[in-house]
Order: sequence, then C-alpha cells, then structure tokens
Amino acid sequence: MEPVLLSFKGDELEGKRMNFKKTAIALAVISSGVSPLVNAEHERLDDMLITSEVLRSGMTGVAPGLAGTNDTAILLKQVPGASVNSNGPLSGIAQYRGLFGDRVNVVTDGANYKPACANAMDAPLSHVPASMVETLTVYRGIAPVSSGLETLGGTVVSESRKSEFTMGSEVESHGKVSAGYNDVSDGKYGSILGTIANDSHRMHAGFSQEKGNDIEYDGGSNIPSQHDRDAATIGYGFQTGDHEFEFEYNHNDTGQTGTAALPMDIVYSRGGVITSGYKGAFQDFNIDASFFYQDTRHAMDNFTLRDVVGGKYRRSDNDSDGGGYKIAVDFASMGGDLKLGIDGDQANNSAKIIDPTGTLVIDNFKGAEKDRYGFFGEWKGHIAESTELELGARYNLIEMDSGDASINKLGGAATLRDRFNASDRSQTDHNIDLVAIIRESLSSTLDVELGFARKTRSPSYQERYLWLPLSATAGLADGNNYVGDIDLDPEVSYQVELGAKWHQGGTYFAPRVFYRHIDDYIQGTPSTDPLVIAVSTGGGDPTPLQFTNTDAKLYGFDADWGIELSDNWDLSGIVSYVRGKRRDTSDDLFRIAPLNGRVELAYEQAAWRLSSEVVAYAAQNNVSTTNSETKSSGYGLLNLRADYRPTAALTVGFGVENLFDKKYSEHVGGFNRAANNDIPVGERLVAAGRNLYATAAYEW
Repeated sequence: MEPVLLSFKGDELEGKRMNFKKTAIALAVISSGVSPLVNAEHERLDDMLITSEVLRSGMTGVAPGLAGTNDTAILLKQVPGASVNSNGPLSGIAQYRGLFGDRVNVVTDGANYKPACANAMDAPLSHVPASMVETLTVYRGIAPVSSGLETLGGTVVSESRKSEFTMGSEVESHGKVSAGYNDVSDGKYGSILGTIANDSHRMHAGFSQEKGNDIEYDGGSNIPSQHDRDAATIGYGFQTGDHEFEFEYNHNDTGQTGTAALPMDIVYSRGGVITSGYKGAFQDFNIDASFFYQDTRHAMDNFTLRDVVGGKYRRSDNDSDGGGYKIAVDFASMGGDLKLGIDGDQANNSAKIIDPTGTLVIDNFKGAEKDRYGFFGEWKGHIAESTELELGARYNLIEMDSGDASINKLGGAATLRDRFNASDRSQTDHNIDLVAIIRESLSSTLDVELGFARKTRSPSYQERYLWLPLSATAGLADGNNYVGDIDLDPEVSYQVELGAKWHQGGTYFAPRVFYRHIDDYIQGTPSTDPLVIAVSTGGGDPTPLQFTNTDAKLYGFDADWGIELSDNWDLSGIVSYVRGKRRDTSDDLFRIAPLNGRVELAYEQAAWRLSSEVVAYAAQNNVSTTNSETKSSGYGLLNLRADYRPTAALTVGFGVENLFDKKYSEHVGGFNRAANNDIPVGERLVAAGRNLYATAAYEW
C-alpha cells in the first residue's frame, strides 16, 4: 500500500502524504483537529477528519467497531461528540452532540443525498460504501454557514475515491483493489477503483460488492441483520490553466437488507446521483460551483426477511428525486477572506403502502416537496496579530407542499384523509442563521476559541405531512405511531461553545464545552385528537404521538488527546458527553448517546502496526418517557488489531473486536421490531459479538 492520503482541515482542505511509520500518530489525531505536525511552530485546525481504508478494523478495514458492516456512518464513532443511530447494518443515521437525522447536514461529493425511504433506511451516508470513501470530515462544534443550507446539528462531509490530476502530460494509470472478511456475520466485501490521468484529464471507474448474514452474538443472532449492496462510480475531470471541470456518477444498489429496529426491511434501494462542478481562479476572486441530480427508488416489506406478526402483510414503495446547486465566490476583502454564495436544493418524496394479500392501498406521502433557497456571506480574518475572527450570515427561503393523500378504506382513516386533503398544505419559512467565532493564539502551543451561533431548521416532510398515524418517521425508531402538523414552526437554536487546543512535543489535548438552547424544538407529544387515537389504536398503538413545537436544551463536553510515548509507542483517546432535556417539561430527549470514550495504545515499527483499543460506554439513565424509552446498561469492549505491509503496494490487516464476546446493547441501537426467538419484540437489539476479521489492499 502506498502512503495513506490524509487531508487535514486548516484554512483550506490540503492533502499531505504520510509514510506508514507515522500512521499511529496520524490516526490518533485524525478526529481531533490537532495537527500531527506537533513540532511545527503553530498550526490552527478547525475541523476533524478520518480516512477510510487504513485497514485497521472489522469487515471493511475502515474504522474500529465496524462489526461486520461497510456502513460509512460507523466512521463517526471515532469523532468526539459523534455517534450513530444504527437501525440496520447499512442504515446508520449520523448523530452529533445529541442531534440526528435532518438536523445534521450531510454532504457527499458536493450533494445533499436524500433518503427515498420514509424511515431513512437509505440514510445519506449509506449511498457510498466506506471502502469507496476517501475522507469523512466533521466540522468540530459550530459549522460555518457556507457548509450547508440547514446546519443546526453540524455538518458532515464525505468525499468518495476518485482520480487525481498528475504533474505531467504523460498518461499514468493507478488503482486500488481491496477485500475483507469477518466471521461475526460471515461477511465479505471487495472493491476496485482504476484511474488514468495526466495534467489535463483524469478518469476513473470503480465497483464495490458486499454481502453478509445475520449478525451473531453470544447466545443468538439479530434477525434480520443480513445485508447485500453493490455500488459503482464513474467520473471524468478536465483542467486547463486555472480552470477545472468535473463530472461524476455514483450508483447504489442495495438488495435484501435487515432493519430490525424498523417495522419493515429493505427489499431494494437503487438509484444514482449525478454531480458536476467547476472551479476557477481569476485575478481578484475564485469561483467554486457544483450541481447534482438524484433519482432513487426503494421498496421495503415485513415478510421477506422476517415472520409476519398478526397476519398483517405490508409492503411500501418509495421514491425520491431532486437536485441542487451551490455557487460560491471567494475574494480578499477588508483585511480577510470574504465568501459570498447562493445554494439550494429541491426534493420530491412519495410513499405508498399496500397489503399484497388484500386490497389495502395508502398514499401516505404523495409528491411531498421541500425546496430550499439559500444566500450566505462569510468573512474570516485577523483583527490582531494573534486573534482571528469569523463572521457568517445566511438567509434560507424554505417552500414546502404536498399532493393529496389517499386510502381505500372507510371510517376514521378516510376522515383523516379528507381532513388533510382539505387543508392548505403550502408552507413558507424565512430562516436566518448567524455565526461569530473568535480564535486567540495564546502561545505557539495553545489556542482558545469562543463561538456563538443562531441556527435554524424547517420541519421535514414527515413532520409536516404525516396525516395518518404511522411509524414513518425518518428512522426515529421508538416504536410509536406519529402524525404530523402542517403548521409547525422552524426550530431556532442558540449555541455557545468554548474550546481549546494544546500541543507540546508529541502530546496534545483538545477539549470543548457547549450549550445549545432550542426554541420550537420538534418533538413527538401525546396526541389529544380522538380520531387520531382511535385510528392508531386500530393499528396497534393506543398512545400515538404528534409532532409538536416544544423547547429543548443540550449541553456537554467532548475532547480528544494523544501522547507520543516513544518513537514506537503512542497512546490516544476521545471522550464525549451530552445531555438533552426538554425545557417545557422535565423529560429528557430521546436516543441520546451516554457518556463514552475510547483509548488506544499503538506500537509501530518498520512494516508492522499493533494496537489495542478499549471502548467504554456508561449506563444511560436519562431517557425520554414521552418516547417510552428504557434505560440501558454500560459496557466495555477490548479490540486488538494488527496491520502488516510486506511490500510498498500491499497491506494486510487482521484482528479481533469485542475480544471477550461481551453481550451488550448500544443505547442508540434501536429496539427490536421483528419476530425473533432470541430477542423479544420491544427489547433492545443486541450488538455484535466477538468478531474476527481480515482485510487486504493492493495499490498500483
């Protein structure tokens, strides 16, 4: 394997090649925003990122704790403050500091991928397998207004592997092939990417395939948790002088895949995203423009991979299409760098539920549309020799609408349909985001940062247009039926954050504390509508919830640290804590990851790297009574890993995760909804047991 390409975010995303010997230090700081160049005079880093294909864990060898999946979202477990709501082996939903789903802005190759599934089985990070991801970047704390349209819960940026321009006119060919196996689900994967390029043209094509059976643990299996996914990519780039153009197509074809935390499983989810971009440097300014279009089809049911409960066979067909754009202009102004831009996207979602054994047909979403138009400005510059100021402002125009719902039943459900169809479903929101961050370099080894932000988010189409009590809630996965509210107000968050970054020699420490005050937080509350309650009771849930504007707060801290013990030994770790509470009641917020951390001791010499990793999660006793959430126990895991590089082009990895075969449940892992002899319906899903894995990668 050639040197691992790591990109560290400072004033701009910049590639730095690091040799294999330095991998331990690099991996220790990858999620910190602290530079591995610890002997440099001073370097401020705003963001964190982690890289795929470093061959040091589970099935795909992309990140510790993969536990037999190729879910890119699992990489977030390496980031302070981040977590993953795992509804299935390929259905990880990003969580950052207690906020998840639509509140976290996810960008892949410049596109905001939209789930076709009304329950987010195809969450944004699931569209590109981890083995085909180059970098995953998380903005630490307050995300800049330029990073996306709605960034209330932060911004995650995923960049897929692609070709790169060379330095000369002679055409070069490069590529990478990788493969892996894990025994916890008998999972296998393989991927290949080939490129040809010179200094003017670049082309690439890649393919990935993965399959796995149900995930096992001590005493049983998660049924269903099998997975099946194919993915492909093709792209072309051209540059001349100071101008660069690129085009790319990513295709995802997910087959039968279990999602036991949801009422149905994936039958298929297939479609693609076309992206294009232009970058140009002019005398006084630079332009960066990108465009994308997405078309995805998805089907799910409750009988292909699981036993039917109560004789109710259900299938749902969903689709999503839309596109977006972003045009930003950067130029030096007023002693700093000024960025002005426009962006926007449009999404249409439809979902139909049928009973394949009968005549039931429900259009629970039909042409649900959310259009977003953004205008932003951002300035960053030094107001004193050691003081940097960042200011940002954004205006978003949000327009939403929905077509008529339908159901071929009489009674209360038909009355709810008629009531919804008679309502004014057209809604418009005017949202304003503001950011102010001041950074002070107190010495060559210590930075401090103080930030303030006002961020907004308009409701999702599920929160506004779910007219029939169902569990189609973008993957909320609490087992409750919900109904929407067309008249919901946008969420408004006020955030303050204090952080520090210290490094001395081979030691670093980067802690942060934060507080977030959210007005009009959208939360399910007990429905008081007699008709909704009656219809929901007939569907098996006598206590349905309705999406409602409430008030909330979240606060906590996270940090990462590392110590270079010697030329060969390194010790590093992260810790994360967040508390989420309603301000209008004494209840806690739902599905918040408990206090957690991980510590890794690594030894590296010549072509070998050995590491041991301890992962620990505290019990979560602060749970949401509104969502009928149960408490969870704490646990600790030990993972052992080894990487070996016999040649410059070949790297192999092997190890064991959950060495002692600990039986445990992740608090954010969801509750079982499938008939399963090993886990009763309504109890927490059990995480993967002991996992032996092997991976290999060859580059040319």
